[in-house]
This record gives sequence, structure tokens and C-alpha cells, in this order.
Amino acid sequence: MISINDILLIMKYIVAIAIFVCIVLTPAYLAAANDKSKYDRMRTRMGSLMFGWSFIGWIFALFISAKK
Repeated sequence: MISINDILLIMKYIVAIAIFVCIVLTPAYLAAANDKSKYDRMRTRMGSLMFGWSFIGWIFALFISAKK
């Protein structure tokens, strides 16, 4: 049987993964919201998806999405 503690543990992991995905994809959202060129949006998305797990890759994607 599944207890309430097991369900709460699963919910905790689902919320943690959702928050992580939102943080990693923030640069891609900023690039789309700032009307960047198609090339910059693609570069931001790929940098965020491929290197978003590392802090340096995420900062690079954030820099590309936020520059004027």
C-alpha cells in the first residue's frame, strides 16, 4: 500500500523538478519577451538546455538573452 508519506515524498520531488526546469528555462523566456532575433533566441535556448545545469552555462544564456 502507498502511504501518505510516500505520496508527499513524490509530490516534493515533482515540485523540486518543476522549479529547477523553470529556473533553467528563464533565459529562453527572457529572450522571447525581449524580442531577440531568431538566432539569439535559438542560441539562448540551446545554451540553456545543454549547459543550464552548470552555473556558467546558465549565466551565458542569461547574458545572451538580456543584452541589448
